[in-house]
Amino acid sequence: MSQPPNRRQPRRAWRVYLARDGREIERRRRAGLPPLCPCCGEVLEAEPTSRLGRALPAGATAHDLCCRDCHRFWAVVRHSERSLRLLRMRRLVAAIRAVEPGARTRRLDPAAA
Repeated sequence: MSQPPNRRQPRRAWRVYLARDGREIERRRRAGLPPLCPCCGEVLEAEPTSRLGRALPAGATAHDLCCRDCHRFWAVVRHSERSLRLLRMRRLVAAIRAVEPGARTRRLDPAAA
């Protein structure tokens, strides 16, 4: 049996702009110009919340600049002192975990000497 064709448009996932494109958006914002989509040239729409909201540290706020045609966005993040401190702590913990796990325990273990 053949199935009827699906008439719904396929959903396209939102993707973040590449870093190069993001730098261009930020450059235009700093210059006081309206942010344009680097892909199609349309003016980016500001949304009050960010798709990256769950990944932000406590105290940080963000909003997205979106291009509906390209389904791309750029998150504009504003950090507070608290969010910067938490971000630095996350990096410190990641750096400590990146160290070889056995290196510290061998030095502390008297049997290993």
